[in-house]
Amino acid sequence: MAKQTNRTAANDIQSLFDPKNYQDMLGTWSDYNARVTTLVVDAASKSSDVANDTAQEAFSNVRELASAKTDPAEYAKAYSTFAQKQMELFMRTAQSLGGIAQHTGQQSVDVASSAGQDMGAKVASKAEEAANTTKSAASKAS
Repeated sequence: MAKQTNRTAANDIQSLFDPKNYQDMLGTWSDYNARVTTLVVDAASKSSDVANDTAQEAFSNVRELASAKTDPAEYAKAYSTFAQKQMELFMRTAQSLGGIAQHTGQQSVDVASSAGQDMGAKVASKAEEAANTTKSAASKAS
């Protein structure tokens, strides 16, 4: 069996660095980035909707508070009602935003777990390919 020359050994080593592997990994990262971006944009959109609805209701509450009253005692009652409505609005808003954050967090965990499994499987596959290629190159060299 003929010994491998330095040139063929160098070519065999270069074949270990397959650019397709890098393209595959870039595609995987690109998919992961798209999924995470979608999560973030959806969460921001939902949060913006909640904030808009909250602002509209708060303005309505202020409008009611500022309306003219005939009896001075009605102002105290209006202020009490306003404070109660604002507290309820705050509680609903906090619950809504908390729900959005919880849902987005769970989806983020799912995406990260899925990406980790995908990348782990690809890395293991490519490592096995590299080991087989190295073993083949080593046997040719000897």
